[in-house]
Amino acid sequence: MNQSLQDYLFERILNTFPKRSAAVEALGKLMGLGKDAVYRRLRGHTLLSLDELAALAREFKVSLDDYLFSRADSVVFSYSSFSQTISSYRDYLDSVSRNIERIYLLPEKHFYYATSEIPLFHYCHFPEVIGFKLYVWARTIWSVPKIKEQAFHFDLLSQEDQRITSELLNMYNDIPSTELWHLNIVDNTLNQIEYHVNIGGFQRPEDALVLCDRLLELCEHIRKMAAFGHKYRMGGEPQATATRTFDLFHNEMVFTNNNFLAVTPVGKVIFTTYCNPNFLKCTDERMCNFTEDWFKNITSKSIAISNHAEKNRSWYFNTLHRKIERVRTRISNQVEEGF
Repeated sequence: MNQSLQDYLFERILNTFPKRSAAVEALGKLMGLGKDAVYRRLRGHTLLSLDELAALAREFKVSLDDYLFSRADSVVFSYSSFSQTISSYRDYLDSVSRNIERIYLLPEKHFYYATSEIPLFHYCHFPEVIGFKLYVWARTIWSVPKIKEQAFHFDLLSQEDQRITSELLNMYNDIPSTELWHLNIVDNTLNQIEYHVNIGGFQRPEDALVLCDRLLELCEHIRKMAAFGHKYRMGGEPQATATRTFDLFHNEMVFTNNNFLAVTPVGKVIFTTYCNPNFLKCTDERMCNFTEDWFKNITSKSIAISNHAEKNRSWYFNTLHRKIERVRTRISNQVEEGF
């Protein structure tokens, strides 16, 4: 028997909550109903009106097109920039945090990450680095008025912003991940640092050297995590737990934007960057299954650089190290010459 539209809607809503009871409570408050009335609707004993269907779909951002056109050659995505205008670092960090927390609270979750740039979560090891990335996006993508006319300095990232980035890092570290990285993983950030040096975009040009040093430290830390096969915080002690596994692969044949797939017992979700760092989100079952198969196919043909792959790992991270050092040397020469 085909699933009804009401069942489809409630299934998608329930998947956004870690517990069914939390969903029932939220639905009751939203619809002004008691628990029994909510359960009658969940079981299909009481039908929702068209207005109620529409209201719930809007509130929980469930696309009814996914149900109505499930057999068509179309996939529905939601776009972060349409649902929220970014006017501060906090707006973006809160949006990312909400999406990751929903996944983090579920059991037996797993991340698949294919990217041409170091994933956002790794930048959160250093307030200086994540602060610089947010600054670049605020100036160039979001055009945040209070940011775009300022030269960069480390104090632009507030204590509250640092708290959120620290929580993001904790959640990411606690979720097993399989990641597919390109050799150009540091190029974008290095280009951004050098560009801002050239245009006088640093309040203190010496801070560009600090950022290069932090990238060197970050790559060394990621190297250690890859060797151990588990994620942990900078300065912390690695722990071999099932929830922190870190499987890292290198592939030069497939160049992709940042594609992120979360697999959980209650469903799958894709995030892919569009007009980076804004992102598209998709829960279409066909698309998620296709993406999971793509990840497994590509990683099976990729070079492992985590766990026992010491030779491949050394070559990979030594290459990144040389890239950063070359840019650092150029910047150091410019700073010494007073550019």
